[in-house]
Amino acid sequence: MLSGCWFNRIVLVSWIISGAAIFVALKNIELIVHGQLYYYGLHFSSDWADPYRVFTWTLYLCLGLPLALSGVALVSSFFKDSQKIPEKRIIVKQKVKPPQQVPKVAPQSPIKEEPKIVEKVNEGGIPCPHCKKVFSRALVMLDFRGRKHTLVSVCPYCNYVLGNTRQEKDVTGDVQVASPDEKIRH
Repeated sequence: MLSGCWFNRIVLVSWIISGAAIFVALKNIELIVHGQLYYYGLHFSSDWADPYRVFTWTLYLCLGLPLALSGVALVSSFFKDSQKIPEKRIIVKQKVKPPQQVPKVAPQSPIKEEPKIVEKVNEGGIPCPHCKKVFSRALVMLDFRGRKHTLVSVCPYCNYVLGNTRQEKDVTGDVQVASPDEKIRH
C-alpha cells in the first residue's frame, strides 16, 4: 500500500500544500518585520538587515526548490500513467478446431525374448515389426523389469522393444549394437 503510485502522489501533494503554507507564513513574517515594526520604533540598520535578508532568501530557496521538483514529479506521474494504459483493441474471435482424439494404444505385453537373426542388408534400414516403420538405428535403453538390468534395442517411433543387445552367453557384459548395414529380425 505504501509503495503504490497513489501513495507517492498523496505525499507530493501534501508536501506542496505544506510548503505553500510555509511560504505564506514566511512572507507574513517579512511583512511584519519590514512594515509594522517600523511603527513601533524599529530603526533600519544594515547590521541586522543584511543577515536577515540572507537567511530569508536561503529559506525561500530551500523551500522553493523542493516545491518545484515535487510539482514536476507529480505532473510527470500523471503522464507516465496515461502512457501505461493500453489502447483499446477489438478482439476478433478465432475459429478453434476441436481437439483431435489420439487413438488409445493397448498396453505392451512383457518382453518376450526371441532369438534375433542378423542379416547384411545394403539398404541400411531396420523395419519395426510393430509399427512397420523403417529406421537406420535403434535406440538403446536400459530395461529395469528383471533382476538384472539389461540393455534393449527400441524402435524410435513406437518404443517397441526389438530385443536385448547383450547376448546371454556373454559373461563379460560387452554391449553389441547393430551397425546400419545390419538388419534385426524377430
